[in-house]
Amino acid sequence: MFPDINIKRCYRTKHDDLKNDFFVPVLMNSVQYDRGTGFFSLDSLVELTDGVIPYIKNGGVIRVITSVELDPKDLEVIQNGIEYKRARITEILLKEIDSYLAKNEVQLDLISNLIAVDRLQIKIGYLPLGGLYHEKIGYARDSAGNEIWFSGSNNETYYGLKKNAESMMVLKSWQSDKTDIDEQKKYFETLWNNEDSEVKVFDIPEAVKKKILSKFQKNEDLIQAIKSYADFLNRPKSKTLYPYQEQAIAEFVDNKYNHFFEMATGTGKTFTAVKAVEKMSGNMGGKSLYVAVVVPQIDLQTQWERTFKEIGLNPHLFGGTTSNKDWEKSFSDSVIEYYNGSKIVVSICVYDTFFAKVNHSLSDLVINKLLIVDEAHELSRNQISQLSNSFKFRLGLSATPERHSAEETSAILDYFTRGKKPSFKYSIDDAIHNGFLSKYEYHPILVRLENDDLEFKRYQKLTLQLAQLLNAEEIDQEKIQEVLNNRSLIVKKARNKTEKIKSMILSDEYDFRNAVIYCGQGKDIETEESIIDSVTKALKDIGKYRPSQFTSKTNDRESVLREFENGYYDTLVAIKCFDQGVDVPKLDKIYIMASDTLMRQTIQRRGRVLRQCFETGKEMAYIYDLLCLPPEGCGDAPGSQSLVAKELKRATEYGRLAENKNSVTNLINKLISEYNITEASDDETEINN
Repeated sequence: MFPDINIKRCYRTKHDDLKNDFFVPVLMNSVQYDRGTGFFSLDSLVELTDGVIPYIKNGGVIRVITSVELDPKDLEVIQNGIEYKRARITEILLKEIDSYLAKNEVQLDLISNLIAVDRLQIKIGYLPLGGLYHEKIGYARDSAGNEIWFSGSNNETYYGLKKNAESMMVLKSWQSDKTDIDEQKKYFETLWNNEDSEVKVFDIPEAVKKKILSKFQKNEDLIQAIKSYADFLNRPKSKTLYPYQEQAIAEFVDNKYNHFFEMATGTGKTFTAVKAVEKMSGNMGGKSLYVAVVVPQIDLQTQWERTFKEIGLNPHLFGGTTSNKDWEKSFSDSVIEYYNGSKIVVSICVYDTFFAKVNHSLSDLVINKLLIVDEAHELSRNQISQLSNSFKFRLGLSATPERHSAEETSAILDYFTRGKKPSFKYSIDDAIHNGFLSKYEYHPILVRLENDDLEFKRYQKLTLQLAQLLNAEEIDQEKIQEVLNNRSLIVKKARNKTEKIKSMILSDEYDFRNAVIYCGQGKDIETEESIIDSVTKALKDIGKYRPSQFTSKTNDRESVLREFENGYYDTLVAIKCFDQGVDVPKLDKIYIMASDTLMRQTIQRRGRVLRQCFETGKEMAYIYDLLCLPPEGCGDAPGSQSLVAKELKRATEYGRLAENKNSVTNLINKLISEYNITEASDDETEINN
């Protein structure tokens, strides 16, 4: 609905993105859209296609009144008859149609189909005594009856939307503008029905309509045209390797196709690995190669499938709700394809299915096979032990292979490199310094635990219990982990974090568009409302944003991401599901309400928001991190030092590469001094939750 869009009163093209901030979201939520514009071009609708499709699905009809500028010599002979004027307009419009480029053919096919079924209606406005119909006005209504009227200097053209310096004012029926909107709406109907005494209109000439349909209509019906446009959005895009990616592949080849790529999130691990497969196959003298890719979750399975399709391969998918659950048939099909002589056969399998079912069957096959394990740090101790020596060729991938123990980390690296070569490293420091990731600012936001039995007092009790367990003669690792988890949950679910994020949503100082909020798991300990639901509701009701949750329970997460990319959703609210396997370059802000202590998560989240986006021209990303402190006056209480030390460990990592590093360092030093933090302050040096 319109009230949920956060529609401003005034827009200016050099300060606002008229397309993504206004026109696309308005169209998405409209059931009626009327436009009067001095100049109109089909490429303006091409620019708005992402909004046009939902609008059409809502049953809407687009009505446009526009004009065509005539030469002075044409105006001199207007009195000779309206048919002459129509003929000149037809001639000019036909020339304009011929000027369109083929690069827009998919979008223009959609526009043509809209015209063919009368869902896009265009009329030509003119002044009989000379002059130009030059208004820039518009009306829209949503399904709840909310209305807007907008007027300004911008025409319905590409330049009017993006290039020129234009401004536009908006009236909103739910903000006491109903009377003014009714008056303007009546005026548009008068124009549309050719009942105005000054401005005359007539339907788009039939010759122009036929020329548009013959030139641009590729599909026979609107439904197929919409599908073609969706396929166009998901089309493979050509990419080239960066020098550091070429170096990684060269080391993989040099080590006889065994290696580990330790590459920062956002630097293209998946693409590098796929190109390494292509390189390896090219060096095999025409022999077939079976590639088994193993991933921890379905989102990554889809990402790998898409990347392999970019080089012309169609992988077999095993496991996961979006793929064929009959893994035995899929596996058999992949093996048959190999023996039929296919140059490269690819299977992509989620961890659970691979280790429970596929691993043994594939290990028994004596074929040329390459095992690729993505996010290899996610492997459990048991899964690490199951990695088969039957794979002659191996490639592991991770932003950081850090595990809970140095022994496990070493086991992972040694398996993939065969202990003959250090992993290939391309750190986030390198990526930012060399311009492959965006620069960023880091803003720590301080909140405090409540000094009651639900939060800090309970945190203290658990800290004392932890100290006893750590100093016991027999160390009970399971009990220690249980206490650590319970204590960590207090910090993640701190009530003041939710209250703080609500105040930030209400404030003009923070922008939650193109943002992800990482929430704590579970319910508020007082209200019993889930934290993620509370934050989502605040975004919608307080901030007037359009949020969507992105969790393991979200249906069709790929569709949610696509709608976020296209501007339908302003904000995604996640727990952990967004930490890995998600490529959203448009994302430029993250708000962190809850974190684990492993540095891996910090690195993943930062890399997620630093991906470059050439479409938006993103130059800077922003990380807002809610740091949890003890209550006022409790700095010397048990647990205070370890709490602050853990929070500052994360802040130090985020702050060291930030553009505002100096101010972050000053805050960290102030807290270190205030709480007397030393290296020994963190009681979880050996054990992480």
